[in-house]
Amino acid sequence: MRRELSGAVAIPIVLAILFVGPPLLFNLLVAVVALCALWEFYRMAEKSGHRVAKTLGLAAAGLVLGAAALRWSPIHFETSGDVVEVVGRTSPVWWYGAAVAFVFAASIAPLLGRLDPAAALSCAAATVFGVGAVALPATSLCFLRAHSPRAVLLLLLIVWVCDSCAYYVGRRIGKTPLAPVVSPKKTWEGTIGGLIGATLFGAAAGTWWFLPQLGPARGALAGALASSAGQVGDLVESLWKRGAGVKDSGRFLPGHGGFYDRIDSLLFAGPVMAAFLLGL
Repeated sequence: MRRELSGAVAIPIVLAILFVGPPLLFNLLVAVVALCALWEFYRMAEKSGHRVAKTLGLAAAGLVLGAAALRWSPIHFETSGDVVEVVGRTSPVWWYGAAVAFVFAASIAPLLGRLDPAAALSCAAATVFGVGAVALPATSLCFLRAHSPRAVLLLLLIVWVCDSCAYYVGRRIGKTPLAPVVSPKKTWEGTIGGLIGATLFGAAAGTWWFLPQLGPARGALAGALASSAGQVGDLVESLWKRGAGVKDSGRFLPGHGGFYDRIDSLLFAGPVMAAFLLGL
């Protein structure tokens, strides 16, 4: 019951922000959710035996997500009768310098924290990897919002259709375990059912309202690629949770687990969808 109630409240709010609110508001929502998911990732890393420089990682992720939010949020102002569009652009040199500085800081953090030398490497690696695995792919949602709110909705529905089809097909006819050690309930039959369902949905969505410029063939390809990536993302998070010995990444969302549980598929499917649209 809590799952249905939280979904009934959250879904209309997200859709309103996506279609009615300005791009910056949606991008800030992405940033907040991604930072919460990163916090959960770091907690799982600690439960797996890795010390993490959480403050440093969250600060770096905040800069990445904030830059993406501004980069893909057009801001208009009027001057001398002309409307000028300002977009937060940053130089590649700045990004390179910031990335190197972050890696250096993560390497130094175990030294400043007087960490056991045996744990220093895993601390630095987990801190940097968390930003790369959560914050960076989350920025793809900001790009998709700048492309079109319908592109974001298409991605969300592809992932949802894939999950639903995989669940029902796996429950009805699933017999062959997909990854028994990581996720015992997932089957190859369910995985294939999810792929087929998302591919058919992508073909239909590319024909009608969502992104008709795709057409059925490219819509089907988008559905197949994004859903496949999403299923991999779900398995990867299951792997992290198995290693941490937890069922859910967190308890922020009643009946849904944590934030990372909700966006694990999107973190893989989002960049794939963004790359697909860039390649058109």
